[in-house]
Amino acid sequence: MIALDLVLCIAAVATSSASQLCIKAAACRYHRRSLFLGIGAACILQLCSIVLVVLALRTMQLSQLIPFAAAAYVIVPIGGSLVFRERLRPSFWMGAALIIGGILISGSFSFLHARG
Repeated sequence: MIALDLVLCIAAVATSSASQLCIKAAACRYHRRSLFLGIGAACILQLCSIVLVVLALRTMQLSQLIPFAAAAYVIVPIGGSLVFRERLRPSFWMGAALIIGGILISGSFSFLHARG
């Protein structure tokens, strides 16, 4: 994996996570204009995420990209906690630790496989 691949993966996860947070923000709005703006922003961000993933897959294997996608399962709830003041339960933190551990383990194996 080259540095550009890493940047593309991180940007794809960031835009996808931001898209999901925009959907939540749109759902909390009671004005039609705010709802459509939130959904429109979410669609644009998700489209950007898809383009970034396609660009990353030009030089990466899918098995290297998938662990990055799992990071959204941690990023979105933390973002919801920060932006919408949602409470994160201890079970979330246990699950987040397992997800991060899985990302690190699978990332290590794909890195070793790519070098070997």
